[in-house]
Amino acid sequence: MVITKMNFECSKCKNYGLKYSRKYMPSDFLEGKRDSPIWIIGLNPKGNLEKNDERDVTELENCFEGDIHPYFHDFKKVSKKLYNLFGKERGVAHTDIVKCFSNEFPPKNCKRKEAQIIISNCKGYLEEQINKYFPKIIICNGSPVCKIIKRVIKPQIDYITSYVGNFDEKEIAVILSGFIGRLDDYAKLRLGKEIESYIER
Repeated sequence: MVITKMNFECSKCKNYGLKYSRKYMPSDFLEGKRDSPIWIIGLNPKGNLEKNDERDVTELENCFEGDIHPYFHDFKKVSKKLYNLFGKERGVAHTDIVKCFSNEFPPKNCKRKEAQIIISNCKGYLEEQINKYFPKIIICNGSPVCKIIKRVIKPQIDYITSYVGNFDEKEIAVILSGFIGRLDDYAKLRLGKEIESYIER
């Protein structure tokens, strides 16, 4: 007898051409170990709209074993210490605000107002993730992510390029950054020093 794993589905954004049908819930879309205190958060996973992620939760947890996806290579220039923690127990994990794949965000033929609806639809899953796994440090990858995270984790102590925020009475350090792949080497170095100072704390 063959046992088929049930797919979890979300159709909140089907009117905008997005679909979610995977072997894990949207709130379980965390690449790396679940006990990781450091998270990198992007906007959405890049890929074909029709793409189905065939991984399960165990494969998500082990996704940094072997070859690391090129998306993460720039983090080595930011901080080798950070990069070496990818996929480790009590290390670094990654997720996105919007859980559906698309080649670009907002998806083609999707208006800015509709993009905000998509983000709003998915924000609850991110909040559920944070509440469930409770990261200590969040690194925002890109200015749109910074703006969204500031609405999710309210700043309490603001240091301009980072802040200490509060989420459901839990303290989380948030590091703000432009998209890592577009930062020059000097900006990467500055960002790396800031990240490492939070890790040491």
